[in-house]
Amino acid sequence: MNKNTITRVAAVAAAVVATVPSSSQAMIPEVSDVTMTQSATRRVTVTYRLSDAPAVVTLDIQTNANTSAAADDPGWTSIGGRNICNAQGDVWKKVSGKDTYTITWQPDQVWTDAEGEGFKIDANGARARVTAWPVDNTPNYMAVDITATGGADTQTYYPAADFVPGSVTNSLYKTTTLLMRKIMAKDVIWTIGSVAESGRNASRETPHQVKLNSNYYIGVFEVTQTQWQQVTGYNPSNFTTDQTMRPVEKVSYTDIRQGKGTVSTTASATGGVYPADPYGDSFLGLLRSKTGIDFDLPSEAQWEFAARAGNGEGYWGDGSAMRISSNKDVGLDVLGRYQYNGGKIGTNSGTDPTANCEATSGTAIVGAYLPNSWGLYDVHGNVWEWCLDWYADNITTLNGAVNTASGAYRVLRGGSWGNTAGNCRPAFRARDTPTSRNNSFGFRVACTAGLQ
Repeated sequence: MNKNTITRVAAVAAAVVATVPSSSQAMIPEVSDVTMTQSATRRVTVTYRLSDAPAVVTLDIQTNANTSAAADDPGWTSIGGRNICNAQGDVWKKVSGKDTYTITWQPDQVWTDAEGEGFKIDANGARARVTAWPVDNTPNYMAVDITATGGADTQTYYPAADFVPGSVTNSLYKTTTLLMRKIMAKDVIWTIGSVAESGRNASRETPHQVKLNSNYYIGVFEVTQTQWQQVTGYNPSNFTTDQTMRPVEKVSYTDIRQGKGTVSTTASATGGVYPADPYGDSFLGLLRSKTGIDFDLPSEAQWEFAARAGNGEGYWGDGSAMRISSNKDVGLDVLGRYQYNGGKIGTNSGTDPTANCEATSGTAIVGAYLPNSWGLYDVHGNVWEWCLDWYADNITTLNGAVNTASGAYRVLRGGSWGNTAGNCRPAFRARDTPTSRNNSFGFRVACTAGLQ
């Protein structure tokens, strides 16, 4: 018998469940009348009804050997998001306007054992779990197509990293799609800054408690050269060998928010300057026009909250303790590109790599190192990341709000390929003029996309 042949049909029954995450603002949608059937071609069809649309809908398929189990029996177990993410139809997106919604899923294409064979499930031994998410509390991951086929309301949503098609680190999310991670920050009281970390700048890192007023999405990766070019049509970067998935660099705050090169001649003196919307021909202006989503740079408080990922002073974003010695740290070695793990060439201070160097020096391909505790890559090192704020030494009175008091400099966070470990800490605050372009300056995007 050919071991690659599916010999055990993934038989499923019409076991149902409807679940709803909590929401503070939008109407809470309700799922009802879920059915699940399978045809002779093994295609599974799930139908459901939905109240209070629009809502974002996701799917899980669960199994339980106890076929008489109650709907809330904890013995029900997901078959894993990677086996479900090929489901199509009224799923993974905002839906509305129908009496009955339909999802189709071809299990024999993805749900197989180590020998490539499928599974046979006894009657009533599987169920479809359809979840409706309010539009102000959408799922943990949002994928936004930025190619010519992308547009308003074409983004897709997934409840966990396991459900993201092709895995989070797939090249798709470094080239043609922006993958965003939801950060639940609203009303969380936390401490920004540091007290005694090695490399601390006392005048810039005064620790104080802050509270952000909304949840938000932030990019899983820094914006890459391909993604920048998809939106703007040009590539300003220095490290262009292996450019497809290396971060875009040599971009200024002005380029990102106010237009290519300098502020557009048709812009006003404040055009594109936060809190004004990004100017139309800037990267962010073009991205907003393409997607209909309120993309922007993160504020520096949003950036630090996401970079820390719930880990406090003295820890890297993955929860490992800082052990900075002689400007190096073995914990940082696995988290991001910096001066001493390939950023520069040679030992000790090293020398800057040439513009045509491969990704083994200078910037690294995004996602080449390990993520922080919330699944964000390269928050330590690779390229400095522009933030919305005007720079000020003392930000203790802002309570996490964006600093809109104009000055000479904008904020940069995270360190880069050319920096020491101390400069790559979540608390470290750098600055430069808004028009400055440097081969270590890049960014990642943030947005609310309706989150409250």
